[in-house]
Amino acid sequence: HFCSRRTRSAAVPVFFFSFKAAAMEGVQQALKDPEMLKKTAWRYMQTESFKIWGGFFAFVFMIFMLFSSGDFSFLLTLSSIVSTFSFLMVALKIETGRSCKGVSLRMMECYIAIFFGRLCAIIPFEGYLPFDKSGDWFYQLCEFIGFCLACAIVYFCRHRHQLTYDPSTDTLNHLYLMGPALAVSLILHPNLNNFLPSDIAWAFALYLESVAVLCQLFMFMKEGQAQPHTSHFLAAQALAKLMSFIFWASSFSELSNPNHYIKAFVGNWVVCMQLVQLIVMGDFIYHYIRCIQKGLPVSQILCSDNV
Repeated sequence: HFCSRRTRSAAVPVFFFSFKAAAMEGVQQALKDPEMLKKTAWRYMQTESFKIWGGFFAFVFMIFMLFSSGDFSFLLTLSSIVSTFSFLMVALKIETGRSCKGVSLRMMECYIAIFFGRLCAIIPFEGYLPFDKSGDWFYQLCEFIGFCLACAIVYFCRHRHQLTYDPSTDTLNHLYLMGPALAVSLILHPNLNNFLPSDIAWAFALYLESVAVLCQLFMFMKEGQAQPHTSHFLAAQALAKLMSFIFWASSFSELSNPNHYIKAFVGNWVVCMQLVQLIVMGDFIYHYIRCIQKGLPVSQILCSDNV
């Protein structure tokens, strides 16, 4: 069923996160003072970020209990759930606020191509599906829902709420991202499906996804501000990519063909491309976390004086 239905290494990369001494001291002081700990916890619980992520993780726990067989490959499904959640969050915000302000249409059009490419590789075939029972149908469903949501957001920007979308701030030409992603995928692609078009489609989706967020980041810089829902969207995408990166970093050897002098390095290339997105979003995620730590609205993420 997925490449993980083959033998793969049980070794999983361990990631360590370092925090500044000031932040650690604040946590230690809160632990020593129960009243201060209560006030700190209550302050965080009142933030929009806590409500969004708290509700999401409760939902994920329920999904894990219902659809997972406990295999490590569920991490791939979890990555898809996080990504789909981020699109749902943006679509609901646009529809309830009747505004597309701060949303990059070009990025969403990239994601339509990304979801379509991945669906071409996972619906008719089994090579890229999780070994976990969620790969029987749930993973595919999440990807299809994400595709529909991306299409809906593009429809909102182009038609339903067209007057609220400002193309003058969405200036990065996404064709400059799609073209190179397609060119590289024609050369460096796995062969888990043993069907060339679907293997290329999967690789194209992965490569384009690694750089698609640049459209939104450029839009942030043009506008000089970030909308809360697009900030949460990018944070969710970073989390999804981190989980996907961990999974493929432990399974990348299965993507390579040791008998081919170019495709022998496909697995390494796939992991590197996912690492590229994490690096691209690194500064944004740092300031996003700082906003949450300080209890500030994520709309102030670009205000260096506050974060």
